[in-house]
Formats: sequence, C-alpha cells, structure tokens
Amino acid sequence: MNFIAFVEGPLVWIAFLTFLLGSALRLLLFFTLSSKKDKPVYRFFNLKWMLLSIARWLFPANVDLKKNPIFASLGYIFHICLLAVPLFYSAHLMLWEESRFKWSWWTMPDHWADWMTLTLLAIALFFIIRRIVLPGVRIITTPSDYLLIVICALPFLTGYINTHPDGLSYQWITSALPIYGQYGTTIHIMSGALMLIVVPFTKLSHWVLFFVSRAVTGMEFGRRNYPV
Repeated sequence: MNFIAFVEGPLVWIAFLTFLLGSALRLLLFFTLSSKKDKPVYRFFNLKWMLLSIARWLFPANVDLKKNPIFASLGYIFHICLLAVPLFYSAHLMLWEESRFKWSWWTMPDHWADWMTLTLLAIALFFIIRRIVLPGVRIITTPSDYLLIVICALPFLTGYINTHPDGLSYQWITSALPIYGQYGTTIHIMSGALMLIVVPFTKLSHWVLFFVSRAVTGMEFGRRNYPV
C-alpha cells in the first residue's frame, strides 16, 4: 500500500475512530470526576434544568452575547460553518454513499459551501488577529491556541483551493508549491484527519464536554433555584 492509499483509506478510519473513542473517553473521565466532586448535583437530577441550561447557551440568549455581541455572533457563525460544510457538502456525501455504509442525506448547494468556507476562514483570521492585538486576550493565549485555529481552518482552506482549480488561490499555491498540484487532495484529507485526531486531546473536545458541563451546571442552578 502506497502513502496516498494509506491516507485515503486507513488514515481516515483511524482519524474517525480516534475522534469517536477519544471523545467517549473524555466523557467517561468527566462523569467519573464530577460524580466524585459534585455528588449533591447528581442527587438533584432535573431534565428540565439540564435542557434549559444547554438551550440558553446554544441559542443567542446568553450572557456572552450581551457582553460581546460581535465576538459571540462570529463564534456562532464559525461553529455553524465548521459543522455544516463537512456534513452537508455534496462531494463529502458522495464518499459516504460509495462507502460500505451507503449513508445518504440532504446536501447544500455547492455555492453555499463556498461562501461558508470563505466566511469560516475570514473569522479564523479575525480570531488570530484578536488574540494578537487585544492585550487581555493575548496574555491568556498560548501557542496551542493559535495552532488549533490553524488546524480547524486548514481543511477548509485546502478544500476550497482544490475545488477551484481555475482560481487565483490554486494558481498561487501551485506556483509556490508545485507538488501541491499532484497531492492537493491527499493534503486536504490529511488536514481533515489531523483535526479529527486532535479533538479529544485538546480544547476542541468542548464540542462534547460543553453539553455535559452545561447540563451539570443547569442541575446545580436548579437545585439552588437560581436563574440559568
């Protein structure tokens, strides 16, 4: 098996399994630790407060939006694009349809995916500049914070370049890196696999820990009769 075949086959499955199993392990560790440290919370299980707490922070009805409307709004848009493009881009779905699973669902028009990709890249650049420019943010920023933004943006950048071979971005990168013209798809897959692999082991694990932490917080607020 050559390198390209490995990337397009085993590496993809390794990335998915690492993402799923690693996220499940993070959940298990969370519940193990919280059940020891927050025992009173679990004795006052309340589904209503759990769901209310999660909903308040999932939708534009939380304190962060009021305090930082621009940053919070861009955060919402960034996460929507981050999820929607990989899941509903037609070329990605074709791979699932051709796989052993034969899965199929709705896809977005390709021009939607283009605009959402460009939007995500612009917001990612804004996040980086914000961390550099604002002293209060810069002082709590670590190199890994910049790296994680780049890791999230790379699959979208390479995907956009690859799907627009007549565009300036493709011409520029193939002029600077001629090898990209031959291995662009492989690089795109590797960047996507890298993002999936690092999720369970970095701050990106908040994609799943957010829900359980908000649920526990909601139960605590409900127990104390505080507003969520």
